[in-house]
Amino acid sequence: MRDALFMPDDPLTILQTCYSPSWGGLELQALEISLQLQRRGHAITLSCLPGTRLAREAAAAGIRTFLLPVQGYLHPLLIRRLSREMRRQSTHLIHCQHSRDVATVVPAMLLSGKRRPVLLSKRVGSYLKKKDFFHRITYRYVDRVLAISEVIRHNVIETLPVPADRVLTLHDAIDTRRFAPERGDRARVRKEFGYDEKVFLVGFVGRFSPGKGHEEFLQAAALLKERFPSVRYLIVGEASHGEERFTEGIHALARELGIERIVRFAGFRKDIPDVMASFDLFAFPSHAESFGIVLIEAMAMERPVVSSNCDGVLDIMVNGETGLMVPPRNAPALADALAKLLEDPALRARMGAAARHRVITLFDQQRQVDRLEEIYRSVLNSSF
Repeated sequence: MRDALFMPDDPLTILQTCYSPSWGGLELQALEISLQLQRRGHAITLSCLPGTRLAREAAAAGIRTFLLPVQGYLHPLLIRRLSREMRRQSTHLIHCQHSRDVATVVPAMLLSGKRRPVLLSKRVGSYLKKKDFFHRITYRYVDRVLAISEVIRHNVIETLPVPADRVLTLHDAIDTRRFAPERGDRARVRKEFGYDEKVFLVGFVGRFSPGKGHEEFLQAAALLKERFPSVRYLIVGEASHGEERFTEGIHALARELGIERIVRFAGFRKDIPDVMASFDLFAFPSHAESFGIVLIEAMAMERPVVSSNCDGVLDIMVNGETGLMVPPRNAPALADALAKLLEDPALRARMGAAARHRVITLFDQQRQVDRLEEIYRSVLNSSF
């Protein structure tokens, strides 16, 4: 019936899932998308693992949670619990924020007795083709895959049994009103770490995990130490789940390079707009990145950026316009690009302004959520 169509102002009952034990960009986006949809009047339930940072943050933000200890793939009892939850909430659709969720969500949806659209956000590429019988059956019921960058979209088409017309690019995004240079408390953060305005501060934000480029950042700092003795370096972030030893190794590397005096480790911070404002220059030396949410956060704060030229970063950066790009795993190239911007304040200002303009145009959160709502209703209405 045509009157059963979902109209633009109709509130939806949405089950978001994220059965990841970690706390990083993926989990933060699951939380933020749930929060933004709830603020628009949709009834949101976020199903996640008990005892995780995501579960705590969601509860603190006032998002209803449904805790399910999903590990691995097949859990008959948990699938039954999730199917009952779908029936109880009269869920309109399910949005999986983590690839492994699909193996639990699809059987639960089928067991619920009602065909509900299933969407998957894909933030990490796969090196393996998953077109075996199990994946072919499961992904038959995935109505859309939302890739966060073009490189991930191509990877999904190559590795998953999903028709190309069901794979869309929907970039991650940020609140450009919150991430605005005039709103950042630069002086407060600098005072906290003992930096006055005379100090030139190069920043790095990212969880402690192999491949984020911590090693190259420290090596570049060591290479620049004699040439720019007054420059300081601030690393923000904490260890990912199970990667505490890696973090210890990065701290040890700073000591081995003899740069403990000029490098500070700030740990996890919630005041990222203020932290970004405290930087004069931002480094993003990731080895391989499907997108890079902290990169667009820095750009929104008008920070000039030196970034590796890999994967999803190519959707974000314009080399020579919003910042400088260098090959990954190349500390000397990173140091040279940082030095170029250190020596040219006019270039830094020009690139910072261009960076913010690009983020507002392409990666604004309200535009992203508008598009997500359009996709939800398109999928729901196509079933009538």
